[in-house]
Amino acid sequence: MVRIVSIANQKGGCGKTTSSINLSACLAHKGRKVLLIDMDPQGHSAIGLNINIRELKKTVFDTLCYSNDAKVVLNDVTIKVDDNFDIAPSNISLSTFEQHLSMVQGRETKLKEAIDGLNQIYDYIIIDCPPSLGLLTFNSLIASTEVIVPIEMSLFSLQGISRLLEIITLVREKTGHEIRIKVIATMYDKRTRISKEVLQDIKNHFKEFMFRTVVNTNVKLKEAASFGRSIVDYDQKAKGFSDYMALAKEVIAEEKVLGIGLVEQTKPFPLPTMVERQFFYHAPKANRVKIVGTFNNWNTSEESLMERKKDGTWSKRIYLAPGTYQYRFLIDDVWIEDQNSSYQVDNSFGGKNSVVEI
Repeated sequence: MVRIVSIANQKGGCGKTTSSINLSACLAHKGRKVLLIDMDPQGHSAIGLNINIRELKKTVFDTLCYSNDAKVVLNDVTIKVDDNFDIAPSNISLSTFEQHLSMVQGRETKLKEAIDGLNQIYDYIIIDCPPSLGLLTFNSLIASTEVIVPIEMSLFSLQGISRLLEIITLVREKTGHEIRIKVIATMYDKRTRISKEVLQDIKNHFKEFMFRTVVNTNVKLKEAASFGRSIVDYDQKAKGFSDYMALAKEVIAEEKVLGIGLVEQTKPFPLPTMVERQFFYHAPKANRVKIVGTFNNWNTSEESLMERKKDGTWSKRIYLAPGTYQYRFLIDDVWIEDQNSSYQVDNSFGGKNSVVEI
């Protein structure tokens, strides 16, 4: 079973992205297959791994907000970072996610659906959440089995955490599954009194929900990010490496408690390869043309609507697994078979269904 872990805290500057990148890299270094999903429109996880987000043709946004005739899955956007380590990057386009799906039913589960559609098996999926409690974070939490909350050593570090915990409780109630919560102390500076006091406050507040590991302030972590590398690739002698490796070991140690086994890395996920097929129908006087069939359980919803071209031809691109499918066009509420198809069969209503083989 894959562990899906959101790194979340609505407060910025607490080490979410640093923790997302370096925990992912350390887990991969320990032989786990890891996917890092960047759910922050700033794209800092991608930038921190030397990916030019301005040149990306497809991002996480495309998997969450794809048009009906151009479905994009997570595998289409993932980039290999290192052995056992992939990233699904984002950029500023993700900032329009909430507006784009404001009236769409099921908008809270778009990321979960995208993860369910992966045809690559991972041991861990790490989600770098944005510094907010909006729809992007809500999607991340609903998709997750666990949440890690990084808390830095400042006077304001505990403010707002209660609101995050309320959201997590709401997600638990909405999804019906338990989301495990753990806290990690970050940016600890043993030379300052404030760090010691805040760390003690966190320990008192969260007790058994806190990792033993404490991530110390370390300039090598900032240097690694500036060079677009994880601390694993940048400097394994650095304190930042030993801290995040200790965190990874704690996370891995929980596998036995949770009863989680590792995936077989060479075994492919048993999903068929999808094939693109474009359908056309010339109906210049029609107001609406839909294509429905066995590939969508004869569903006549708006998702089956075809696009009208200037010459009156209606078209739609559909991705199908290899097989045989029956279909018909629905033209202004009148069922019509595909006149361009020579392969047709009788249906139970006395008409004909067109047949396509992939």
